[in-house]
Amino acid sequence: MNRKEFLKQLEELLSDIPEAERRDAMNYYQNYFDDAGVEQEQTILEELGSPEKVAESIKRDLFGENYDAYVKAKQEKQQETIEKQQRENRTLRNILIVVALVLTFPIWIGLVALAFGILVTVFAGLFGVAVAVIAVVAACLFAGVAVTVIGMIKAVAGFPAVGLIVIAGGLLVFMIGILGVVALVWIFGRIFPWLIRAIVRLCKRPFQKRGASI
Repeated sequence: MNRKEFLKQLEELLSDIPEAERRDAMNYYQNYFDDAGVEQEQTILEELGSPEKVAESIKRDLFGENYDAYVKAKQEKQQETIEKQQRENRTLRNILIVVALVLTFPIWIGLVALAFGILVTVFAGLFGVAVAVIAVVAACLFAGVAVTVIGMIKAVAGFPAVGLIVIAGGLLVFMIGILGVVALVWIFGRIFPWLIRAIVRLCKRPFQKRGASI
């Protein structure tokens, strides 16, 4: 650091004190460097220390016992300035977001419609599959009972061998229907709720990210 840089920083650090006191302080240190001469510049800089230290000393002499209150008031003012700037930045960001949403309305509304269409298609497909599976299971149960009854009738009517075969087939079909019922209970009790929760989380994720960033 040289004399010019030192005096420039010192003047910036003293920008919050009255102009007369700031001018007197700057004249004092400028004369101090002038009296020492160029060859003693580095010695004077080492003697004075940092501009921050000199500025603090000047302010302590100026404010006296009120220096601590001055420092506290300055910190509060700086904090208010920071908070005000943050509020302005948030407001500006929200305005830009709204403007971007308005300008890109055709794009994102199309994407929303596409996503909604995909979800409707997925749910419709799942519903169709569920209905088909339920129909097959119900058909197996009814068919199993019907075939078993037919087999009993055949056995009683004098065709025991045929009747037993038909009964065995009916019971097999009925057992397949029972297994289908168990599978449906498991699917509707475990898989469907998990799938619905996953879809809901997927739909909420973009809004959660946007809300966290605001």
